[in-house]
Amino acid sequence: MNAEFPARSGGADAPPDGGDLRSARPWPPGRVLVVTATYNERGSIAGLVTRVLGIDAPLQMLVVDDDSPDGTGELVLDLARTEPRLHVLVRRGRRGLGSAIIEGFRMASAHGFAVALNMDADFSHDPDDIPRLLAALEPVGAEPAAVALGSRRVAGGQIVGWPLSRRVTSVLVNWYARWVLWLPVHDSTTGFRAVRLGFFERLSGPFETGYAVLEDMLIQVHRAGGRIIEVPITFTDRTVGESKAGLRQRCEAGLALLRMALRAWRP
Repeated sequence: MNAEFPARSGGADAPPDGGDLRSARPWPPGRVLVVTATYNERGSIAGLVTRVLGIDAPLQMLVVDDDSPDGTGELVLDLARTEPRLHVLVRRGRRGLGSAIIEGFRMASAHGFAVALNMDADFSHDPDDIPRLLAALEPVGAEPAAVALGSRRVAGGQIVGWPLSRRVTSVLVNWYARWVLWLPVHDSTTGFRAVRLGFFERLSGPFETGYAVLEDMLIQVHRAGGRIIEVPITFTDRTVGESKAGLRQRCEAGLALLRMALRAWRP
């Protein structure tokens, strides 16, 4: 887990070595922490913070920014000065979606939250769907789930704005996850997910550090006996900023999926 440093007055707090920046305001007690990883999301992050925190007063939010050149981290640190439910970690010297999500979940657990909910920062995930994912973790009259996925590939789910090439890639990856990695879900690549942290802490890890963390986490939950439930959502492709999934990230994710297959089929 990541070390916490004593808060100082002002909007941000840096560890003694001058590394990461953190919002300095003390964290109020809470049950659900919404986590979003950012890199060059200045155009959308302020609006997302407003939407998420406006859904329900008890909700809190953590932005994990990889020291964005466009100043995303500094913008959110400024917002956190006047919003006690908003928390910020600006990571320096390390980068990657997978490690940012895992680090955010571990911070949530360290601060006593019961549930962490991950979502993208570009409004491709609708904040209004957050209550539905949270409700799915504890369905009335049914077994509680370890993970609730915002799924584009179950009845009622859909994708808006993707080109054909991206749709084909998504279908192939999800087929691979279901039939090669033996994951009993239809949309393993969705980053919109609510996770019960008590179960997350039982996972042995380590986790993949890139985009394949999304499948890796589900594999570990499934093998540990956790129930995974899928909730239909509408995924709308970003209209602000650019996708961070370039050729290098896609290649790294492909190699990670091959490693996971070797582990899955190893006697």
